Amino acid sequence: MPTADLAPWRSRGGTVCEALARPLVGLGLWVGRVSSWLVLLVMLAVLTTVTLNALGINEIAEWQTDVLLFGKALTINSITELQWHLFGVLTLFGGTYALHHDTHVRVDLVYHRLSPRGRAIIDILGHVIFLIPFCLLVAWLSKHFVTMSYLSGEHSNYGGLTDRYLIKAVLPISLVFLAIGALGQVLHNLAGLFDPAHLASDHHDEEAPHG
Repeated sequence: MPTADLAPWRSRGGTVCEALARPLVGLGLWVGRVSSWLVLLVMLAVLTTVTLNALGINEIAEWQTDVLLFGKALTINSITELQWHLFGVLTLFGGTYALHHDTHVRVDLVYHRLSPRGRAIIDILGHVIFLIPFCLLVAWLSKHFVTMSYLSGEHSNYGGLTDRYLIKAVLPISLVFLAIGALGQVLHNLAGLFDPAHLASDHHDEEAPHG
C-alpha cells in the first residue's frame, strides 16, 4: 500500500509503535518455542509410566534428603504427575505462541470478513478491554493460592510430586506473559492504524505459501 502521502506524524507513530511491539511479540514467540520442547518430556514421561506399570515397578529410586519436586523418592506416581504438570506448563505458555500466530480458537461471524484495518481495531479493543485485564486480574488473584500452597507445603497425597506451589505458580506467570504478548499485538496493530503498510505486510505474510 503506497504511503507517499502519509502524514509524517502517522509515519513516526507507526515506526515507534512497531519498535515497541517487536520485543514484546518476540518474547512471546520465544517462550512458546522453548516450551514446545516440553512435548518430548511429556512423551518420555508417558513412555516411562507405561513401561514401569507393565514391569510392576512402583519405586524407582530413593534418597535421604529432599529433592525439589520429587521429595525423598522417585516413584511411578511421581512420573505420572510429572506428565500432567509438564502438559499444563506446555499448554499455559503455549497460549502466547498461539495468540501471535492466530491459531487460537475464535468464535466470530464477521471478523474474517473485515478489512485488515477492521481486524486491527477489533483486536485492539478485544485485547485492551477483555484479554489484558482478564490476564492481569487472574494472575493477581491466583497469587493467594500459590502462597498458601507454599506456606502449607502442599504435596501429593499419593506418593507423587512435592512442592506443588511450583506448578500453581505457572498460572500467574504464564498469564503475565500472555498479557505482555497481547500488549505487543496492541502496539503492532496501532502501528498498522498509523501506517497501513504494517497491516499490508501482515496480509502478504498470511497469503505467502508455507514450506
